[in-house]
Amino acid sequence: MQRLTTRLSAFLSQVCAVAIAWLGFGCSADEPCMYGTPTGSFEIKGQVTTEEGAPVKGARIRVTESDRPSGIFYLDEVQTGTDGRYMTAGSDYARKELKVVCLPDNPALEADSVIVDVRHIDNGKDDPWNLGHAKATVDFKLKKKQSAE
Repeated sequence: MQRLTTRLSAFLSQVCAVAIAWLGFGCSADEPCMYGTPTGSFEIKGQVTTEEGAPVKGARIRVTESDRPSGIFYLDEVQTGTDGRYMTAGSDYARKELKVVCLPDNPALEADSVIVDVRHIDNGKDDPWNLGHAKATVDFKLKKKQSAE
């Protein structure tokens, strides 16, 4: 019985390999062949301040997919400098929007997040796999947490 299972498994592996190879050569000669997902790059920068305008040092800035919780999966994370400024960059598959989350180090300040429209600018290369580069500026003005009375 084990020998039969092994032979059946080997046969199915060969059939799958042939099917995948056949699909790989099934492109039209009129259009470029594309398999997979096009990618692009992004750069997001900005400044984190309090409502009064004071820079917020050490706040964590996370860039994540807009439809996922930011604590579980994120594309990049950076911290603000002494002037409250940050810059993050990365590349990923094509998205129409990203979520930028600000998590202050100071427990007296509230966290904040913003959904950013991602607009890739064509890089001028004739490469259907690379959508180009997207830039955005996201500034945060963090509120003080309301004290429980």
